[in-house]
Amino acid sequence: MIGFDSNLLVNYYQSKLTGLGGASSSGGGVATKYAPTAPWSPQAKPVDSSALLKSALQGSKLINEGAATLDLSGASSDYKKLFALYQGLNTLTALAEKANTKNLTSFDSNRILQAFTKGMAEVTSYVDTAKFDKVRLGFAEVADTARASIGIARAKTEYVTAPLVTGLATNSVPGFEGDVRFDIAIKQVNSNLTVQIDLAEMGAQSRTLPNVINHINAKLEAAGVTTRFAQERIPGAERSYQSGGKTIKLAPAPDQWAMKIKTDITEKVTFQAVATAPAVYLAQKVGDPDPDGKADTKDAVFVNQLLKFQTETGAVAAPLQGAGEANWVEGRVFSKPLEGAIETVRATQVAPDGSVYVLADITGEAGGQSIKGARDVALMKYDSAGKLLYTRVVGASEDAKGLALAVSADGKVAVAGSVTGGLNGAVDGPLNSSASAALADKSDSFVTVFNDKGEELWTARRGARLEDEASQIAFGADGNVYVAGRSKSTMPGATSIGGWDSYVEGFGVNTKGEPVALFTQAFGTAADDRPAGLVVDGDALVTASIEDGRAVVRRFDISGGAPVQTAMRDLGDLQGGSITGLALDGGQLVIAGSTRNTALDAGAVTRAHAGGVDAFAAQISADLTSTPSDAVAYYGGAGDDQAAGLAVSNGQVWITGQAGGALPDLTAKGTVDGFLARLDIAAGAVAWSQQFTGKDGHAVPGSIAIAQQGASVLDRLGLPTGELSFSSSSKLTAVSALRAGDQFNISANGGRPKAITIAVDETLESLMLKIRRETGFQVKVETTVTDGVRRLQIKPLNNRSVIELTPGKDGQDALSVLGLKEGVVRASKVEDGKTVAADGKADFYGLGLHSGINLSTPEQVRHAVSELTQAQGVIRRIYTDLRDAATPKSVLAQRAAASTGQAPAYMTARIANYQAALDRLTGGG
Repeated sequence: MIGFDSNLLVNYYQSKLTGLGGASSSGGGVATKYAPTAPWSPQAKPVDSSALLKSALQGSKLINEGAATLDLSGASSDYKKLFALYQGLNTLTALAEKANTKNLTSFDSNRILQAFTKGMAEVTSYVDTAKFDKVRLGFAEVADTARASIGIARAKTEYVTAPLVTGLATNSVPGFEGDVRFDIAIKQVNSNLTVQIDLAEMGAQSRTLPNVINHINAKLEAAGVTTRFAQERIPGAERSYQSGGKTIKLAPAPDQWAMKIKTDITEKVTFQAVATAPAVYLAQKVGDPDPDGKADTKDAVFVNQLLKFQTETGAVAAPLQGAGEANWVEGRVFSKPLEGAIETVRATQVAPDGSVYVLADITGEAGGQSIKGARDVALMKYDSAGKLLYTRVVGASEDAKGLALAVSADGKVAVAGSVTGGLNGAVDGPLNSSASAALADKSDSFVTVFNDKGEELWTARRGARLEDEASQIAFGADGNVYVAGRSKSTMPGATSIGGWDSYVEGFGVNTKGEPVALFTQAFGTAADDRPAGLVVDGDALVTASIEDGRAVVRRFDISGGAPVQTAMRDLGDLQGGSITGLALDGGQLVIAGSTRNTALDAGAVTRAHAGGVDAFAAQISADLTSTPSDAVAYYGGAGDDQAAGLAVSNGQVWITGQAGGALPDLTAKGTVDGFLARLDIAAGAVAWSQQFTGKDGHAVPGSIAIAQQGASVLDRLGLPTGELSFSSSSKLTAVSALRAGDQFNISANGGRPKAITIAVDETLESLMLKIRRETGFQVKVETTVTDGVRRLQIKPLNNRSVIELTPGKDGQDALSVLGLKEGVVRASKVEDGKTVAADGKADFYGLGLHSGINLSTPEQVRHAVSELTQAQGVIRRIYTDLRDAATPKSVLAQRAAASTGQAPAYMTARIANYQAALDRLTGGG
């Protein structure tokens, strides 16, 4: 008995139609080739990657058209160019993968980096100059539209509070209970009104969210204003858990409800509390630094937070714990996560309008703003309810740290720190490290001053040849800015003392608003010194510094211009400790820090040292003379307790830091706790204190600020003190990392690339006009609105227009900051289900590479391999499109039919007849 499977005939039929390597069968059974065999084909001779790698490291070219062979007579020369380019990309990929090899010597690593850089330049040049017959090829992206990712937010007219109640909107709201009184001041075009709100007027009516909103709106309506309150639903988050490798979905968390204030552009709304209490804002980092207990793994997940405490309850009821609020302690108003890639919070300050500024180092996007380099400085402004109002980044091209923050009486904000690499638009000093290629990796000091909208007024970069940084900053009554810092070599205008020298420096502005250095003076010892505090006292600067391990306070007279030291006071050996702050309180100075020294030379010890490392706060005369009122108070327990921040307001001295165990009259909460304490130095008493922990039982406070009237019943309602801030800057340099002088290039229809340079006051409108003018009005430039943000959009003017966008110089590129992709923008259309160029010419392809591709870090290596692999995929796609275009349509149709697994009807019928005959012969066996 003979068995026969009819599927064999079907498979044979399909194989004859499908062919192999771009071929199809001829009548004689010999495959017809419509495209040469590609180097990635299984039929091609395998490529020796090690040989390619060796050749590249020896300096040979990566792209060699002569080495690309075509096994099809008369094939388009485009194939030779594509195969040569593919081989070059393959070699670059091998170099990138080799860079990831463990235990590479520095010599080998440098060879690889040099070969890769040279190879990328070769590929870029080849793609730009190669002439193809049947395709158009770009180095980067090809798209119909170039749309920026950053933009200008439209003016908002709504404010949503934090959630006030969970579950049903009609549930009782704890924050509405008790004495709830506040005023709503509304400024209209021609009048000012104040609407007084007192929930006691509701009588016996339950204080639910709808009822309270109705009560407030009735008052507003009676006053004849348009502002209204409404309720806002916040849907409950989805919940799930893992079991047996499966995700089990649970019911969503309960909904939450908040208040929404709706106004319009004709009214400015301000909230004013009837009674207030002091508030303390504190920034901290929480999270276990080593969850798996292995020092060589980086598995920590940290969260930076902004906390608010109310420290008196005589006039304002104590804060309430929110539902499910973790690690809450008495007095805590809120704990808000600081969103974004925040590495370290450096400083916190309260502004005259009651808002709070936070200065932080960031390693990625924060507040919707991206950065150019590895790290940048972010200035974040929050209202008193903890809502982020804006984020501003300095815009360093490589690396920057923000080390100091000051706010003036008129609302200006100054930040200081260190910067490595480019900082476009800064007024440079004569000795900056960046001016020398050999010293380009050394840091310089910088100062930036903003107005209250977060718009940069000026930036000064003034450093020495070697490393230096500005770590303290203060405003003078005359508006001048004063900084203290340290340098490893001589600062301009100063004299070297030895080691790390401390310095003081002053800045004013000229008639153009540009910064002018007033003086620079070094001070300290021949050892390594570091300033740790700076205050302005009339015509004097007072510094606190660590000099050869000792706490030293100096006073400089600046009435004559150049600083003249008039007094110095040595407070003693810190014994490995630190100074964390200096403040002026009337005619006295307050210095805080940590030390093992039980008897600092700062006057009478009013509170004894408890052992180990203790925090301390000392008060001495501002003229540095010894007086009977000089005193020092230590604060700590049996463990090592470190002070991290100092704030003084209205005679109250506050310190925060890290506890080494249970503190006096307090209880340890976690593995690592933070603390906040108000000290009466003269009496040696602790007037208020709290110990707290955070996520994973770890809390590390870092900075502190006081708002003397910052706490009120408005906190319980989620409402901010002061005017609702809806206005935002229209300057692109304010809402992004763009800096004056940054550039990108644009060309239209094959014309010469034109540089678009960002101005300090650049807006969307001015940028669009620049692009139109520089391209001879050959491109369509407009704005598009998504999610309430206006963004730049560039499109071809017509079907024949071709636009090319390329980045500016390294460190000064505006294209990536704007979020515009490098590459070609052209019009397209769809023909036979395929997107093709609308101008009727050869199709455009983009390799998807970008000019900044490099192997500087493991992350960059992975990114490079990904981009190069994608680019090789583009080459394969071009090959497929060219092959299909050369293949007769009848053959393509046969292949399409074969790929569906269905033979034609006549073949199916013939096979059925064969099978029937076999069944008769075999009896159906």
